[in-house]
Amino acid sequence: MNKFTSTTKLDFRTLKYCNLFLIKYRRKAGIWFLVTAVLSVGIAIYDILVIKSQYYMFAILAAAFVAYSLYQMFTVEKKLDQSLVRFFANRTVSSQTIELDDEHVTVTRSLDPTNPTVYDWAHITEINEMPQYYMLMVGKNAPIIIDRSADNIIEGTLEDLDAIIKAKTATKPYKMVDIDIVKIPITYVHQEPIPQDAQEVKAEEPAEEAKPEQIEEPKAEDKEEASEDKKE
Repeated sequence: MNKFTSTTKLDFRTLKYCNLFLIKYRRKAGIWFLVTAVLSVGIAIYDILVIKSQYYMFAILAAAFVAYSLYQMFTVEKKLDQSLVRFFANRTVSSQTIELDDEHVTVTRSLDPTNPTVYDWAHITEINEMPQYYMLMVGKNAPIIIDRSADNIIEGTLEDLDAIIKAKTATKPYKMVDIDIVKIPITYVHQEPIPQDAQEVKAEEPAEEAKPEQIEEPKAEDKEEASEDKKE
């Protein structure tokens, strides 16, 4: 029986690839844009040729909608990058260890290492593949992400992983993309979040420097009293 174990870091790179895959291929954002664009163009033509509204208001609105949709479509990756930068602004990178065999998928999360989650393959509803990762969909829950990098393997080989996955794709919905879907290079560098105690210390105002006590000169009256005491 084939068996495979590896670790996946849920870092900027992993979340970018997987979210971009879901946006482009699972949510079918491109198809939705084409449908709405065709409808908008149809409305514009109908307004110009049939309705002939004042100032062609419907045609202008349709053109504006198409332009906005184009902007949204071509800035998806950039906006995803911005969203991930905000997400990791004060978070550490967690990881998950995935163990697969012909019967089960076991996921152990670094945030809760004593409580692994065991899935029967019957619970895996869909398999997605790209050169960098496998994504096993578990209904509407977060997908199980398997990094295909050889550096993260704990047990088994990539051939073992591919064999297990290929055997399961025969009975499940399966989507494969064999190109690199990321167009904007990943340059993000994770920073260690500042501990809360350190933040509080920084927020406090610096203590004033201790100043040496100033010795006052004796007053004239005090000098006279002192001289009389000496005479006595």
